[in-house]
This record gives sequence, structure tokens and C-alpha cells, in this order.
Amino acid sequence: MKKKFTLCSLLFLVLFLIFGCSAAEKNSAGNSTAAPPAEAPWSAENGIRQLADTLAGRMTVEEKIGQMMFVGIHGTTLTENTKNVLAAMHAGGVILFDRNMENREQVKSLNAALQNLVLNSYRLPLFLSVDQEGGLVTRMKHAAYHAPSATKISKGKPEDAYMHAEKTGKDIKELGFNLDFAPVLDCSSRMDGRSYGTTPQQAAEFGEQACRGLRDSGVLFTIKHFPGMGRSETDPHTEQSVVNVPKEVILQEDLLPFRRIIDQYPHYQFMVMAGHIRYPAFDSKPASLSPVILKQLLREQLGYQGIIITDDLDMAAVSEGYTPEEIGIAALRAGTDILLSCHDPNVQQRIYKSVVQAVKNGVLDPQTVDASVRRILYCKLKTLTDLSLRKQLYDQTVTGK
Repeated sequence: MKKKFTLCSLLFLVLFLIFGCSAAEKNSAGNSTAAPPAEAPWSAENGIRQLADTLAGRMTVEEKIGQMMFVGIHGTTLTENTKNVLAAMHAGGVILFDRNMENREQVKSLNAALQNLVLNSYRLPLFLSVDQEGGLVTRMKHAAYHAPSATKISKGKPEDAYMHAEKTGKDIKELGFNLDFAPVLDCSSRMDGRSYGTTPQQAAEFGEQACRGLRDSGVLFTIKHFPGMGRSETDPHTEQSVVNVPKEVILQEDLLPFRRIIDQYPHYQFMVMAGHIRYPAFDSKPASLSPVILKQLLREQLGYQGIIITDDLDMAAVSEGYTPEEIGIAALRAGTDILLSCHDPNVQQRIYKSVVQAVKNGVLDPQTVDASVRRILYCKLKTLTDLSLRKQLYDQTVTGK
């Protein structure tokens, strides 16, 4: 009896070891209850925000304002003069136009050269952008994907807007861009075909699909021209523009396409471009210079926490009545994060130097500047394709390795 009991015990032990080991192997292979590996701190949400805060805290005033400057350049190659201009401003973003674009290989080369510039202490990447809306607003039509105009697309199905936007995004990404200043969310029957609809619902439906297509292509997108300039009867590029309608009309109609994107998308995936139209129902100032529109309406009422960028500050609708020394300060006081100046290097330098001086003199609140810089850095770090750079920055600045 004792022998039988011992044999049974031995058999039980062997079976336990066999099946116990098998279960352990299953768990170790991650097929059952094995805990998921811990996320690296430099890729976790809190770690990215901590890194953005740390970098912003260590930057000089000159580097901070540089991150808030978005400029156009001249020429099709990166000349020493252009390098010096960008370096003098520690520029955070560049926009290219047809004047910079001859063929695909040349554009790829130029964007690569720009991205390789060291314009700040931390080798932070540039925002490299282009206005690639489709229709009339298409750069390098002869060699880039040329989508139909928004108005033409809106004659079909909303899915068509997605398809053309995704193709556009993939095409410009291949050229080295990481940001498209599109789509237009204004409701209009004019605007040279740039609007997706004459009603807020149509503009919202097609515009949302365009945003999704650009997002899925791997580039940042921009919704413009907040809070909607479709009612303007003049061109803000050449003259002042005013929209005289009651506040309720803007809130209920023109804002609908913008509100839909702000409510549905993570705010680091896109920027909001403030237009230069005046809306007397809100403020006497252009939207891009109005704290009522940018702070109270866009930030507080709509809850937008991402990057606000001005339309080109060289446009007559906003530049009349302001010197370059005044306009950048006015835009930042209003709540803008990034100042866009597309054409004149002298104007760009004057805007940049005056803003730096305004921070140093206490005319601009340093805390407001820091908040903008943190938003910009968070967006850049969150959307980095080179994760090794994010890890390197985290190790250098947060953990001190």
C-alpha cells in the first residue's frame, strides 16, 4: 500500500511539472496573463509633456521666439545667406512656394537640407509646410499631385475629399513636408473654388473627410481661416475685409466645420489658422489680432488647446496700420502661438527682433510665450517619426544621462 501511494505521488508530481511548465511557457510567451511591458518614459504621454516643458524651460528667449516664427525663403537651394537668415531667427518652421520648387528631386533635396540645419540647441525638427489645397492653390502643378478644387470635389461624395486629401498628403510627405496648410473650412460660393460647400453642413462634411485624409497620410493639417471668411466680399491679400453679420450667425453657421474638427481630433494633429477678416460683432480688430476671437472664442468657448498660427502677416488686410515691429507683438498678445511671414526677410527679422525685445522688456508676458512654446514643442515631439531623437532628448534633458 505504501509503495502504491509513493508511485501515485511520483506520477502526480511528474504531471504537475509537465503541465505547470507548459502553462509557465504560455504565460512567458504573452498568450495568457503575462503583464504587458512597461512603456518607456520618453514615449509615454506624461514623459512627452515633461520633455516639452523641460526643453521650453532651458531655451533662451531668442530660441523660444524662433520656435514661434514660421517664414518663407527665396531660391531653390539652401544658400549661405538663407542659412544665416534662418539661424539668426532660430526659425521653427519654413513654408515653400512655387518660387522654391522646380522638380521633385530638387524639392526633396531642399527640404532635407533645411531639416538638417541646426537652428537651436536641441536639434528640434522644423515644421516644413506648403499650401497644397488643390485646384488653383496647388504648388508645383507640373510635378506634384494636383487634386481638383474643393468646390469641384463637393459635387461628388464626401469620400472623394478623403481620397484626394490622402493622395495629396502622401505626395507632399514624399517631398519632405510634414505640414499642409489645408483644408479650407470656410463656407462660400466664391473664393475661386477653395470652399467645400455653400452651407455649413456641406463644408463640415467634406472638410472633415479632407482632414481625415491628410491625417491618415501622415502629415499635420491646418483648418482655416478661423472663424470663417467665406462671407467676405474682398480679398484679404490686397485689402481690408469685413464680415458684418450678427454674432449668432457666426456661432451657429460659420463655426460649425471648425467645431466639428476641434471636437473630434486630438489637438496635436492639426493647427488652426486665424484669418485676417474683421468681425465687428466680436471685435474691431482682425481675427488674427483679436483676443476676443482667439482667447475667448477659440480657446475658452471651443476648448481648443493646440497651435494657433496667423495667416501671412504680409497681407494688406492685417499689415495696414501696423509696422512689422508692432504686428508680431499684437498677434501674440491676442493669443497666437506662431507668426507666419512668407515673403520679405527684412520684415521677418524686424518682427522677430521686436518680439524678442518685447519679452526682455516685459512688454510681452514670458509665461504666455512659454505656454506657446510648450504647445509647439509638444506637437513636434508627439509627431516625431525619428523616435530615437525623442529618446536622446529625454535622456539628455530629463534624466541627465
